[in-house]
Amino acid sequence: MRRLLALLMVVLPQRLKHQVARHLLGWDLHPTARIGRSIVLARHVTMGPESFIGAFNVIKDIDELRMGTGANIATRNWVVGIPLDSAIYDKPQRDPSLVLGDYAMITVGHDIDCADRVELKDHAVIAGFRSSVLTHSLNLVNDRFVTAPVVLEEFGVLMSNCTMLTGTRIPAGSVVSARSVVNTRLTAERTFYRGNPAEAVRELPETLKFYQREGRQQQLADEVARWLDAGT
Repeated sequence: MRRLLALLMVVLPQRLKHQVARHLLGWDLHPTARIGRSIVLARHVTMGPESFIGAFNVIKDIDELRMGTGANIATRNWVVGIPLDSAIYDKPQRDPSLVLGDYAMITVGHDIDCADRVELKDHAVIAGFRSSVLTHSLNLVNDRFVTAPVVLEEFGVLMSNCTMLTGTRIPAGSVVSARSVVNTRLTAERTFYRGNPAEAVRELPETLKFYQREGRQQQLADEVARWLDAGT
């Protein structure tokens, strides 16, 4: 039944989407949150003020989707988890969830594996196109899949065509250059990283306008909300 309701929500206008989400699915959606023509199959969804999910996203088999104020998932993203009752992982305490803090953003065409938790803290961004985030890997010693969370700290940025492997982290205010591979928990904050594997190149100045971008994020959220309203 939940899958049928999720498919039905793809074509419903916003007002009816909110009613179905709240009363039939038990989701917690702020009145100003918006969901475009996307498939969302999560046990529970929380969307804060002015948060939005654009069109043509597939979000499925995750335990929780949580989005803070102004958080957004743009378009054509593929977010897939593994249900908690699956027996293929060695970690029964894993958390197959996607969590976006205030004004966090996932842009266009990314592949996000939520076998375990993927978290973008406030203002963090998976930017550009076609990056991959992985929370599971194969342990060759015991031939079992293992999982670990992936985290982008506040104002952390992952650029186009990057890969983040299981258990990795982007520190606060740091930027990972396009086509880089993050295979460890990076530690230096406000640093530019590049390469395969990603290594620190230089510090970033505190004066970057990106670090004060809340106004632009709110403007973008308003623009997308108007676009969604026009299409429903």
